[in-house]
Amino acid sequence: MSEEPTLRDLLGSLAGSFFSSLRRNKLATSLSVVACVLVTFLAFDIRYDERPRYRKLFLPEIERAEAAFLAAMQEADRASDEVSRLNYFVLAHGQAREVLRIAGKQRPITGDAMRAHRELMRYYELVIEEIAIIRTEMSLHQNLDYLAEWKKQQAALRPIRQKWIEWLAID
Repeated sequence: MSEEPTLRDLLGSLAGSFFSSLRRNKLATSLSVVACVLVTFLAFDIRYDERPRYRKLFLPEIERAEAAFLAAMQEADRASDEVSRLNYFVLAHGQAREVLRIAGKQRPITGDAMRAHRELMRYYELVIEEIAIIRTEMSLHQNLDYLAEWKKQQAALRPIRQKWIEWLAID
């Protein structure tokens, strides 16, 4: 009758080989066990800093999209007539969506980078939501100062984005 190998047999064989090896060559086996434990400990203890990679791969594209959003908001603020101001405000809303789309494509690796990147995405989700609310209020109240309302909402949201900036700037 042939017996099927089991996990118990495998573990028993490995343990037997280890002890046999330890008996024959105590120094090499002991050093290899110490090295294995030490390397495992160091591997879990070392923290990888993803900021240089993030700055090189993700930041340029995010900055371009943010610059377009901020430029549209500045043009809305500087526009001389109400129609242009409104068009730039609507354009800025679309640019905020583009920033969120670009940020959504990025996939940071480390926990710190993911948390910071999540804050950036949360900020733009709230920006999009606030601009949509302001646009809805504009349809209800024709004389609403939507740019002043936006500036108030932006000041309230700024601390969220600041967390991302602080993580990005730490060296």
